[in-house]
Amino acid sequence: MTSTRPSRAPRTRRFLAALTATVALAAAVFGAGAAVAADRESATSPPDEPSISFTAAPADGGVLAAGQPLTVSLSARNSTSLSVATGTVHLSTSARPLATRSDLRAWLEGEGPADRTDVALADTAMPGMAAGSTSVLTATVDGALFAGYAPGVYPLRASYDSDGGGGIATSVVVIPGDPGTGALGVVVPITAPAIGTGLLDSEELTELTAARGALRVELDAVTGTSAILAVDPAIVAAIRVLGTKAPATATQWLDDLMGLPNPRFALQFADADLATQVAAGLKAPLAPTTLDSYMTASSFPAASSPTPQPSGSPDGSPGSNGSTGGIPTLADLMDVGAGPGVVFWPATGTAGAEVVAADAAQSTPTSPAITLIDSGALTTDDTVARAQAGDAQLLVYDADASTALGSAASATSSIDRQGALAAASAYAALAVAKAPGAPLLVAVDRSFERTDLRGAVVAAQQLGGRTATGLAQIAATPPASVGLRAVAGDDSRADALGHLISDETALADFSSILTTPEVLTSPERASMLQVLGNAWRLTPDRGASALADHRAQTKKTLASVSITPSSSITLAATSAPLGFAVRNDLPWPVSLVLIATPGDARLVVQNTTPVEAGPEQTTRAKVPVQARVGSGESTLHLKLRSPTMVAIGDQVSFAVSVRAEWESVGLIVMAAIVGLMLVLGVVRTVTRRRRRRALAQRSEEDPEVDPAEDASAADRSDDVTGPAGAPVDRADPSDSERGGDA
Repeated sequence: MTSTRPSRAPRTRRFLAALTATVALAAAVFGAGAAVAADRESATSPPDEPSISFTAAPADGGVLAAGQPLTVSLSARNSTSLSVATGTVHLSTSARPLATRSDLRAWLEGEGPADRTDVALADTAMPGMAAGSTSVLTATVDGALFAGYAPGVYPLRASYDSDGGGGIATSVVVIPGDPGTGALGVVVPITAPAIGTGLLDSEELTELTAARGALRVELDAVTGTSAILAVDPAIVAAIRVLGTKAPATATQWLDDLMGLPNPRFALQFADADLATQVAAGLKAPLAPTTLDSYMTASSFPAASSPTPQPSGSPDGSPGSNGSTGGIPTLADLMDVGAGPGVVFWPATGTAGAEVVAADAAQSTPTSPAITLIDSGALTTDDTVARAQAGDAQLLVYDADASTALGSAASATSSIDRQGALAAASAYAALAVAKAPGAPLLVAVDRSFERTDLRGAVVAAQQLGGRTATGLAQIAATPPASVGLRAVAGDDSRADALGHLISDETALADFSSILTTPEVLTSPERASMLQVLGNAWRLTPDRGASALADHRAQTKKTLASVSITPSSSITLAATSAPLGFAVRNDLPWPVSLVLIATPGDARLVVQNTTPVEAGPEQTTRAKVPVQARVGSGESTLHLKLRSPTMVAIGDQVSFAVSVRAEWESVGLIVMAAIVGLMLVLGVVRTVTRRRRRRALAQRSEEDPEVDPAEDASAADRSDDVTGPAGAPVDRADPSDSERGGDA
């Protein structure tokens, strides 16, 4: 039989399909929600808590004297939010020394193999730490454990382990050997913080040379040492230009500097960046032209007023860059007490073959040039203090040891300082071991974040077991031939210098309006060199801002003299002088030539008019103008030139409305008035005479009439005039009397 009830199989399949789709949709929605929740949780959950930081460093610069124990300083800081229980520090070393610089660099940077230190030295307990606290202790290692170790540099590992975490710190131990016979030189720069003006002012000098000022700290750091001083001559010049008005602390600082027996050389003025100048294509480094504009006669009572002289006289006579009458010359102002010859010191990492060649080109038979560069510029990994590349003479300081000394000088903790000094000792030991008879040169490089400059300088004087000597001993060493890498210049700084030079050229042309152009050009050159100072390399953003400010000030100076625009001018005569305003914002008087050019042939003007504009004021200049037409609109173009015809400011155009016919109309009206007055005068005279004759005739006809009284009455009647100026007749009293009698 065939059932008439519908089958349930299709309905079941449809139900299962719908159920499956519902489950899939719910899973998708739930998954999406879970993902969103996870994202929200990850976004709102706090980041992983910082781990424990751990450092270790040997004392005494890492140098282990024979028979002495090794002292290692340990420090752990708990930066987590939980307390940490007592941990254990395991100290180890190796019987195999670090023989090369590359091995030493890798080890100090934590990239050495973990199994390098296979000799256990000591285990010590690190006390527990509360959250945010620091634990510091000193571990002592028996020096006998290093018995039998040959001189060299050995790795040192400190492993810290606790329930809250741990860490590994690497350093080195130096087993000293023979210091050799070579000399040791330590170069220390004496430089000021970066500024954008030409010279430090009195207030800045007072601050820098005070008890804790940067310059006083530098000087105290080298006092009593044999450090080679690299002195910025802009500092001593800033003090000397003030004469008797220099701050007492600055004068004392200068006396102390000049009294030191240390060997020294002069840096570029303001420690200007040599590499940038070479990259910009300059044939010789920039130098100040004169500093006379910074001096005043009152600061040098025994001298006459400083008068800047034109440069170019080769004999240094009064016509040269120097001044007479007791005013210091440029050489006097910049003297740092250096010996003969010229030493160039480009910033570390900026000098290569190009810079060295450019510096060598500055040598003269009486003043040889030598360039101080870092060993990173050499094509090999060797360090030689006295070298030669082609014809260029070089002094080469150990870049690795110098970097470590710089880190020690600026370290903020004693352990970091000890670790940096240990690294410096290690690099020096490798250099001495490789060439016992060669000199070693290091530098405590340029920096203004020094916390212990004195400590770094003193430690540097003992590197390699040697005693520091002067520059002359190292320079007298026979040079080794070396190759130099090509170091690309900083294009942005080179472009900036190009703009500065262009601005300086424009300012030099502009200064021809002054009686003494040096009052503008001298500060400009000094400020340029300050903006180029290597100190700005430490703060590139601030350096860019200083450059922009300097260029803005130069543009402001170039726009300080101009013609003041005004509204249109009306010329109401055929010829008349027109007045124009010349603005001078400079604090000095200027000499100008005002050149006027008509826009068309309807005006005839005086082409050139000399103008003497006073300081910080607006001066009126009058230009004779003649109109060739009676009426019309024209234009007058004005521009300023210096006496040497250098363009000053922009050209300004004035609209001129010519109304010369007003002058003719005025003359006609005046002539008409004068003519009318003459006619009235003639009429009055004629009338008076006729009246007198008439009175005379009447007196003859009537003897009783008094002619004198009638004449007087006639004269009085002439004094009365009508509205148009014509005389008005008044009745004769005699006539009235006669009329009454009649």
